[in-house]
Amino acid sequence: MSSPNSPISENRPVIISLVIVGLLLAAYLAYFFSQPDTDRSKESLEISITEPSTNNTSEIKKPSADQITKAVIAEDVDDADESSAFVLPRLDNSDQLIRDGVVSLTRHEGINAWLSPDELVRKVVVFVDNVANGQIAKQTVAVMSPHSGFKVRSLSSKVFVVDDYSRYDTVTNVLRSIDARRLAELYVLLQPLFKEAYGELGYPNANFDDTIFRAIGRLLETPVLSEPPRLIRPVVMYEYEDERLERLSSAQKQLLRMGPKNTQAIQNKLSEIAIELRSVLGR
Repeated sequence: MSSPNSPISENRPVIISLVIVGLLLAAYLAYFFSQPDTDRSKESLEISITEPSTNNTSEIKKPSADQITKAVIAEDVDDADESSAFVLPRLDNSDQLIRDGVVSLTRHEGINAWLSPDELVRKVVVFVDNVANGQIAKQTVAVMSPHSGFKVRSLSSKVFVVDDYSRYDTVTNVLRSIDARRLAELYVLLQPLFKEAYGELGYPNANFDDTIFRAIGRLLETPVLSEPPRLIRPVVMYEYEDERLERLSSAQKQLLRMGPKNTQAIQNKLSEIAIELRSVLGR
């Protein structure tokens, strides 16, 4: 993480995803579309990307603090002060910017798979909005799904526990590796794109910042268990034997299914991201 004394204009890479998350959160994270060759004058981004340095990290020239607060979408640049505005691509052509930025936030190679789909900003917005409402938009983050199957072991003929949580270790490790401060700075830079995508969902006057914090807050309320919870199988699907756990939202139960160690690690990272977001947003 960059030093708190370093000015924004002197930090290294600044470009983020989510989500989230996020998640955002992330988010997740964390997906979208290559830029066409038409009308490049309105789809250019005023960021210079240097060749990778010897330590294998890309150096992205960051805009100044004033530019971050004056970011505009490309088609509106004629109405903005071009000397101070940071020109963003249009939403439909923002995928490469997101990919370049998010890759700069971590050295974990697992992030590349998360960035392979198209329409990344829109997918992040859908995912974060669902988490804020207690749901999981699984299709939007299918790329993050573990490759191995769900394994349980029997404690009795009717009670089970998850046998292996390691299938979620990669997702957890990628999230833990992300620089929370630069992620928050990148989100501020990209706010106009997220606002536009959120408006497309039917929230033209809502503040996506609030939705991010609601999503993070909901996941932070997920209980961290000291040992694997007991499961039952009334029909086909497994359920938690403890009714209090079974009453949790779908988003919280998904986090719980990742296991006590991963749940705690993800909550710690979410707390760190929330603190950095509040700092850069002045909340």
